[in-house]
Order: sequence, then structure tokens, then C-alpha cells
Amino acid sequence: MHQASFTCRTATVALLVLAGSLVVSCGRGVSRWNVLLVMVDTLRADHLSAYGYARSTSPALEALGREAILFENAYSQAGCTFPSVNSLLTSRYPAYFKRAPVGRVMPEELPSLQGILKAHGYSTFAVSASSVVRKTPSRHNKVGGYGRHFDTFDEKCFEREAACVNERALATMDEIQEPFFGYLHYLDPHQPYDPPESFEKSFADAYEGGKPFIRRGSIGMIEQMLYKDGPRFKLEPRDMEQLRSLYDDEIAYFDQQLAALIGELRQRGLWERTLLVFASDHGEAFMEHGHIHHCRDLTYNSVVRTPLLLRIPSLVGGVRREGLAQNLDIVPTVLDYLGLARPEQEFQGRSLRPTIERDRAVNRYAFATQGVRRAVTDGRYKLILDLAMESHELFDLKVDPGEQHDLATELPAVSERLRTALNGWLDRYELATTRKESIERAREQREHLRALGYL
Repeated sequence: MHQASFTCRTATVALLVLAGSLVVSCGRGVSRWNVLLVMVDTLRADHLSAYGYARSTSPALEALGREAILFENAYSQAGCTFPSVNSLLTSRYPAYFKRAPVGRVMPEELPSLQGILKAHGYSTFAVSASSVVRKTPSRHNKVGGYGRHFDTFDEKCFEREAACVNERALATMDEIQEPFFGYLHYLDPHQPYDPPESFEKSFADAYEGGKPFIRRGSIGMIEQMLYKDGPRFKLEPRDMEQLRSLYDDEIAYFDQQLAALIGELRQRGLWERTLLVFASDHGEAFMEHGHIHHCRDLTYNSVVRTPLLLRIPSLVGGVRREGLAQNLDIVPTVLDYLGLARPEQEFQGRSLRPTIERDRAVNRYAFATQGVRRAVTDGRYKLILDLAMESHELFDLKVDPGEQHDLATELPAVSERLRTALNGWLDRYELATTRKESIERAREQREHLRALGYL
């Protein structure tokens, strides 16, 4: 564990010695900070230099980490944008939304971060490049519906690069009153992996004589071959290396724009009074387990382990925490630091404040779901359950972070412990449905995504 001391920049600092422990309290109920949620679509943690990746893909994120709390073991609750963003903004597990008709977004009755902050006098806005997280319908979201409780929901950067999102967001900040809550949904590095021509690539090579669609950063032909009986061809190691390199270049481009955004916030005097959350909805698979892309029956860490950083104005940053964190915990954590804590029963996540300030874990386990797969991890070991096959896999993430060596039969006691935890979670959060019903619902969701052209 990394150790660090915290100081409060607020005027009132209470130092209490309780049972021999030094406790720092940063007076609650007085913060009217702005809140900015930076959501980067399809960003896996292990491709970020801020998380130890060999390539320098994220120097700006590393710099942010020196002012923020970085969670080493953070997990998205789903490997697809619809359930993941719904879960993040409402602190509800994805199973909650399976009760709604396929394609419906957050139900009206659910408290959301933007709705709670709006009720407390915050100006609320969103700028989204996503074809899923939208106010109005698109080919990948036939109902829209994400505009609820946002004063403005800007869609002018539809499927455009990060610079556009920055420009629209900063223009909105110039016009609205503080305090504000801003949700910024960046599409980089979603496929096709194709950084702007003006950006000088650092990782992808010339790829002489290679497949044209790989050169364009497209994975469509691979998906056709794997999942739709499309034309067969040999997928060579250099093909996947080129795709991964283009993906890394997309990350590096976004990182450059993150630096620009933070620079503008500083210049405009907003940085010192803005709580910033940096998160991702899910990662991306690059054939590590025979699959590519996301939104499939995948709960490996390539898809569900995501970056999470919180920059909180009252705290000294540069802290890395190994305690488990979930995107589900973002809403209660933000509200806690704003002095707007809600009754625990309203959320299924927990405030990470004890982890942040006292290095005390609040989650014994983290959970994820996608299709017919369910996963649980205690930070060291991870168990993946396939509801359809009635089988499970166990991995030791410390020695096998790529999840290549199944230890289920070698470590039966660990398997049983995690299976017990996962079964308890299923009983509580799968809304009393049977496994057969869960499988049928997963298949229905998959067909819906396929009809939308997302799979």
C-alpha cells in the first residue's frame, strides 16, 4: 500500500485524536465545488502509463494523478456502455435495469447524480460524443433519453474527437452559473482506432503490405469472421499489434486533450474549486481470450478493469490506493465530499472516503456482469461464472494479470469462497430471477445490440 498524509485546504481543519489514531476532518456540508465527470469510452486501465503500461500513453493522466487519488483496482460494473453508464450515474448494479424494456435508459424514478445535484441548485450540462449516451435517438440508441435532469445536453460532437468535446464543454462553462455539474463523454479510443490526421502517432508503424482495414484501425472484418460467418482470413500477430498500437495512439491523443482541458480550467480559475472524476465505462478486448471489441459475454479485466481518479480540492493528491473500487461508488463518494450524503439504501455503491483518507477498504469484493458472464474479485483472485455453460474460471491476478491460467481445480478453497460471495450477490441483486431468466434476458439484450448494429 502507498502511504500518504492528507491536509485540508479549507479554512476549518479539525484534528482529533481518537483511541490513539490521528483523524483529519474536512468539515462537511460546506463545499459548493463544481463537479466534472470525465468519462472516456472504451479505456482499459492496463494500456495507461499512469497504471504502469510500458508505453507513455498518458503523461497528462500521470500529472493529474499527482494531484488526485488514483485507484489501482477499479472496476466497471459492465462491459458495455448502456448498462455501465446507467450503473455509474445511479449507483445501481446493471441487473436493476434488466427489469425495463430492452433499450430503455435510466427509469424516471431512479435518483441520479445529475438529478440530485440539480435539486441542490447546481447547473447541469453534458457534452457527449457517444452514439449511445444521447438525449435524442441515434442508430445505436433508438430512444435517446439521457438528457433527464441536464439543463443542456450537447450532441454537436457526435462521434467526433476529444478536441470538439473540450471546445463545447468550455463554451458551456462560460455561460452557466456555478456551481455546476458537467458530464463529458469522450469517444476516443473507441474503434475504429483512428486518431486525427493532425496528431503525430507515436506507436503505430507504417504497416507496409498489411490488411487495408487494419491500416484504417477497423475491426469490422474480424468481427464478421468471428461472430457472423464472414470471410475467413489469417489474423497475424502483427495485425493485432497494429490495432493495439493505433488504440494506444488514440489514448495518447485523448491524453493530450485532457492536458488542454485541465490547462483551460486552471487559466479560467475553475481548477481550485472543481472536483474532478476521471472514469471509463469499460475497456476493450484484443483477442486475449479469442474475442475482440466489447459488449459481448466478457468479464475479463481487459474489459472491466478501468481507470478511476478523483481530484478533490480539499485533499492533497499524489496518492494511489489498492483497495477495491467500483464505478458504482462514484455517486456516493462525490455526494459525501459535497456534504450531500444520501441514505445508504438509495445506492448500491459505497463512499470511498474511508479508502481515500484512511486507506481503509470499503469493498471486500467487486462485481461485474456482461451477457451470461458474472465476475467477482477480491483484488488478488478473480472468479468468472458462465451462467449458460454452468462453468467457472479462477485466476490469480497477482501472478497472472492477463487471466490466462485457470486455477479453479488447483485452488478449490478459493474457488468456493468466491463462488459463495458471487452467489450471495446474485441472490441479492439479480432481482430474484432464476438463472434461466438471466440467460434469456442476456440473449435478448445481445439481439437488441445486434439489431442496432453494435455487434
